[in-house]
Amino acid sequence: MRMWLKFVVFIGICLGIGYGINKTVPVQHLPWRHLSPEAPLGFATKTQFLRLSLSPSNMCMDMAESIKPLSSAAVLPHRPYTTNSRRVCGWDVARNVSQSANIKLSPDAVNMQCPLSVASYLWMREIDKIAKKDLGSSISEVIHYGTYSCRKQNGNTSGQWSEHAFANAWDVAGFKLKNGSVITVKNGWDDDSAEAQFLRRTRDTACKIFNVTLSPDFNAAHADHFHLDMGPTRTCR
Repeated sequence: MRMWLKFVVFIGICLGIGYGINKTVPVQHLPWRHLSPEAPLGFATKTQFLRLSLSPSNMCMDMAESIKPLSSAAVLPHRPYTTNSRRVCGWDVARNVSQSANIKLSPDAVNMQCPLSVASYLWMREIDKIAKKDLGSSISEVIHYGTYSCRKQNGNTSGQWSEHAFANAWDVAGFKLKNGSVITVKNGWDDDSAEAQFLRRTRDTACKIFNVTLSPDFNAAHADHFHLDMGPTRTCR
């Protein structure tokens, strides 16, 4: 009987500790909590994104709809899509995004799998704060090379399919600020200017959100853009 009593007390203590942690520790630091898209980035953000990616697609779509700057007419559900005879490329659930976190995409409108659209929202929200602090102006547009492309990695004809083949990757080339300045990865990466430091901070912030973040530090193929994706591997370069 005493053993049962000790066990009950032990379970009670564990539940009490767990309840206290859930109440006092911010949600972004707890890997067992659901992603809160309006919370700051934390220790568990990437783990929470992994859980979101593995969850039924309707959970992500409901979350995306709950984000006001993402649920406007600028972001709409997109129909399932395939483009080749083997039905390798395409997606089951995607969102058509033309702006996010009140920042426009240029060119306009890309299709993103839902977790990528939510990750992009968090990233754009965070880097806008960095731009305001470091450069004195918020971001008006993200200049990009698109998301969807039915191809293998690195443009090869063999090997693994790129996450671009599933609208699960985004290539970002630069940023236009509200003060009119244009900062590109190609021209701004390799110097000691404030713009170069901003680009590196945007890359480092992406590493806290996306599963794969590739920059000019990775290889020559990424000398003019960041590759951001929510694929199964994890890389930050």
